[in-house]
Amino acid sequence: MKLKTWIWLAVAFCLAGCSSDDQLQEDTPASKKGSFVAVGEDLNKVFQYNYNAISDSGITFDLTQELGIPPTYLTLGQKEDLLSFYTFSTGAFSLATKDISTGAVNTFPSFYNNIADRSVAWGVNNETTAFFAYFGPAGSRNLGILAADLDGSNQIDANVDFNVERTLGPMLYDGILYISYRDLQGNYKLTIYDTNLGTVGTILNFGATAFSFLITENGDLAIFKNEVSPTLEIYDSKSLAFIENVTLDINLGFSPGPVDDAFLIDDKIYFNVGYPQPSRFATGPAIYDLNSQELAILDLFALTNEVEEEIGQTLQITTQVYHKSEKVFLTGYGTVGDDVLGGVFQASTDGKLLENITLPFFPTYFVRN
Repeated sequence: MKLKTWIWLAVAFCLAGCSSDDQLQEDTPASKKGSFVAVGEDLNKVFQYNYNAISDSGITFDLTQELGIPPTYLTLGQKEDLLSFYTFSTGAFSLATKDISTGAVNTFPSFYNNIADRSVAWGVNNETTAFFAYFGPAGSRNLGILAADLDGSNQIDANVDFNVERTLGPMLYDGILYISYRDLQGNYKLTIYDTNLGTVGTILNFGATAFSFLITENGDLAIFKNEVSPTLEIYDSKSLAFIENVTLDINLGFSPGPVDDAFLIDDKIYFNVGYPQPSRFATGPAIYDLNSQELAILDLFALTNEVEEEIGQTLQITTQVYHKSEKVFLTGYGTVGDDVLGGVFQASTDGKLLENITLPFFPTYFVRN
């Protein structure tokens, strides 16, 4: 078995390289590989790979040909089944989108020309509109949101806050844009922007306490406060009204801002836990039980060794995430060598290697669904 369960994270990592069969969980899940969609690159192109677990087969799409995007694209975003690729050239942002459920593609070349009076921090979008966070006017630390229609028909500004040091990143969910940032006084803050009304809502001020956040499987807003005694606070995702809080016995190590590689489902958090350095890997798959306060860490070292023995190559991990609909952990990798050879391996929640698939590119993103 390739799973270890410990109460204390420090003890867990001291033992991470060991093998153990004495901590089998009574509710060990059935081992079943899952379907998935991966996006990745080689030196020249961007690819999409759809794997169907039932037929044990996959289809590769050349996204560079379909969307005209290079492997050096700026950012990749996802809203449900819509993938969005941003590029920036000669002072203008371009966007290319693909609906992975229907295959429909759209391109919006140079749909927004950046101006010197604004310094863009990030951008996200839905099917019709892009939302840019920016500092402006030039030289100021005033944070605003620009809603720019992708067809170029309309642009609307809204002020978020003044005297902002830096943004921590956005999250777009169910018509609400969650905006996290730190002000010049060192206060960590979160607010929301209603994309339908174009209005900014209540600002939550967490003071000097850095926080991370995600949307739970129930649609609530989960705030992880990264302090000496870490806590999890649950808020209504629309009104930001406080619901409850839970004391955690460990800091889960999330970076401040939105967390797109963790999922809170049925009182369990599926995420990538950070490894103390020096270590071969920066992070690895783990499960934290809010009720028992136990942390289960999959043995990524043993899983990787098993795949390396199978393909005869040394792996470098490129991306990892829990696939909530299929209940498996996905790990993308590249190999060390002259040829471009990557792949994806799947592990069950109890740490068994379920499947390894080699690909002619390096996966860098798994679709969250």
